Amino acid sequence: MKNNFFTLVALTGTLFTGNLFAQEDAALSNAQHDANATAYDCVKSVTSHDQTLGFQGAVVTQEFTACTDGALKFVSLTVKNATDNTPYLVQLMDNKGDIIDITRFTKSALNQESLVLDLDAPVKEGKNYALMISAPEGKPLALRYLEGPMGTLSKNGEAVRGQLAGTFGFESRTLPDVDAMNEGRGEAAPQNRGLDAQCKVGVNGNDGRIILNGEGNRITQSFTACSTGILEYLTVNVQSSYDDFMGRMFVKNAEGETLYEQTITARNITNGQLNLPLEVRVEQGEELTMGIKTLHGRRIALKRNSQERVGECNHSGMTVGVNLEFTAFIAEQNDAPARSEEADTKITTFPNPFADRITVRMENAPDGKAVVQLLDFAGNVLRSDIVDLKNAEGEITFNTRDIDRPGFYALRVVQGSNVQNMTIMKR
Repeated sequence: MKNNFFTLVALTGTLFTGNLFAQEDAALSNAQHDANATAYDCVKSVTSHDQTLGFQGAVVTQEFTACTDGALKFVSLTVKNATDNTPYLVQLMDNKGDIIDITRFTKSALNQESLVLDLDAPVKEGKNYALMISAPEGKPLALRYLEGPMGTLSKNGEAVRGQLAGTFGFESRTLPDVDAMNEGRGEAAPQNRGLDAQCKVGVNGNDGRIILNGEGNRITQSFTACSTGILEYLTVNVQSSYDDFMGRMFVKNAEGETLYEQTITARNITNGQLNLPLEVRVEQGEELTMGIKTLHGRRIALKRNSQERVGECNHSGMTVGVNLEFTAFIAEQNDAPARSEEADTKITTFPNPFADRITVRMENAPDGKAVVQLLDFAGNVLRSDIVDLKNAEGEITFNTRDIDRPGFYALRVVQGSNVQNMTIMKR
């Protein structure tokens, strides 16, 4: 028992009288919570709220610390604006990125604006965990929270000032001995040589997985560039995905500037690896972050390693004590121009409007590789290829016969950190 008797009685009384949240917003049923309240060995609560956090196509993450060895048995939250006949996903994640419990709810589960989740997730005293609530695109949800300092609450990985209003009830149990493989280990930064004039940095070997479930779930992995040159490829090892998988992948620098971004699908996964050809100029020692975000409620499981570290891994706003299994390949090129010195490439397309095919020509371009993509205005990549630019120019032709819908499309050309976009039309 981690709380004294009087504290527990006071908290139990709060549940019985319906005063856990402001009366005008939510009233909890005495009968509903009677059995639950008496089962708690320790309780953590935020008993008031003054702000509303609305979201859709996104995930809200609330971190918390277990106050006993045993199980998280009960969570109550104040919910507003739930959409009828819509299942919302709730996940509990430990600090290794493992999902330890998962459930769903609909608007019919609400008692006025109170949502009660009956859970049975194993927890250990003093360890950090995360409660993650996902809302599909076009199906908004809102959670009440108490405004306060930054720290434990986030939306789509971005910090929110405050904590969700709610109660976490824990039951004490004796836990089996578990070998915490990553405890007591120092940080590692393997920088093994790759091909000739190429270095690579990453994590090899896996002992688990990180699952991205639901709309807006995201994972980010930081690492340090092992050479000055061009970040040419990123590979992330995938345990499982589905044919309809769709997401967004990005690379950012330490200042949060987006150096590369594209839509990814199951077609980017070959032999259990998500392969992404890039052309991003980097400097040795530069801190970089790659990220993957799910779209349209799709699901993917990525391999992770709890022993080897090259940076920080963050799952939907919670830093987890593992790293993704990945490799970044950097071609050493000390004489390449800095990002600030790279000139815009002149891009012409013909015909425009296009029908069965379109040719993209680049001039005034640095020699090297460029990624050329044709996208619809939903952000879906319809065509993508790499062009070798020589003598400051290059050209590629896409067959577009199977693109049926006339209208406007986007053309994107990426060379290093230089990203150019233009609008073209199909007749």
